[in-house]
Amino acid sequence: MATTKIANLLNELSQVNDINSKSLMTIGEVSKNLDMTPRTIRFYEQSGIVTPHRSGRFRLFSYKDICSLRLSKQLRSLGMEVKDIANLVQTASAGGRNVDYNDLLLKTLSTRLEVLGSELSAAEERFTSCQQALTELADNQSAN
Repeated sequence: MATTKIANLLNELSQVNDINSKSLMTIGEVSKNLDMTPRTIRFYEQSGIVTPHRSGRFRLFSYKDICSLRLSKQLRSLGMEVKDIANLVQTASAGGRNVDYNDLLLKTLSTRLEVLGSELSAAEERFTSCQQALTELADNQSAN
């Protein structure tokens, strides 16, 4: 189940402390391993989700960055906003083991579901209006 995987990723991220990790990856390696474009990875960097080390002009990603990107990918697949993902990642990174990630995820996904419900209602209204306009146009055309 996706939520279990996300909760596990949050938990894993909260326990990672690899600032001095020797196994750093380039953006190309991360891109291949996570099936994510370099542009997307740079976007997540600009959003504060990952903070790769720099070696000259190269970005070097730690295991913690990889965990953050894996989590981000899962949350984006649920339509979660990047700012909300950044908040979750920062909470997990700082929270340690004392945070109930299932509860945190429940609250975040509940909020997202409310937003999606509102968007769906608005889209259904626009769909109905468009359908009515099309029917009226068809009726007017057949009357002429």
